[in-house]
Amino acid sequence: MYKSAGDCRCRDETSGRAEAEPEMSDDRVYLVVVDYDDERERKRAEYLLDNWDEGSVDTLDGMARTVKGVDIDELYDQLAAKVPEEELSTYELNRVDTEATRVQETIDETFDDINAERVEWAMESVMKKRKAVDQGTTSDGDSLWAVYTKKGRAEIRYDIREQGTSAVELHVVIDGFGEAPAFLRDFIQEEIGYMIT
Repeated sequence: MYKSAGDCRCRDETSGRAEAEPEMSDDRVYLVVVDYDDERERKRAEYLLDNWDEGSVDTLDGMARTVKGVDIDELYDQLAAKVPEEELSTYELNRVDTEATRVQETIDETFDDINAERVEWAMESVMKKRKAVDQGTTSDGDSLWAVYTKKGRAEIRYDIREQGTSAVELHVVIDGFGEAPAFLRDFIQEEIGYMIT
């Protein structure tokens, strides 16, 4: 994610060279760059941006390029010789050090009078219903799955252990972003309840 740091560097009689970076305020403008691996990721990001209800989220008009290691004033002069200057604007970008907030939800259930295989079958059925992708196992031997939902993406890991001769303990950890972990916690609890009880 990038932010604009400074007003448009369009030069005229009053602005001259770009001025120093202004004090940050609530009207800051950010450039958001999303690298995606496939079309599904692009569509998810595009849908979110198109439907964001705070502030304004706009696509860039015309041609946009990131440039570095150049004399920006010389490049600007050359561009101004090719197109009308009122159609030009340049911005200085600085990377924003930000990190998505991870959310974790857990499920701890103990089932009586059932075997571990039945609980394992139920969990695998739930994962397949959500079209989760099997990621193998963790270093601790927990089953690991990756899942995408309309609420966001998350990783699900779970461990099933027999307690005594007639009880099974299920421990599920859901790590993700936004509303996805809480949504998946509720979904898993509801589905498991249908399948086992």
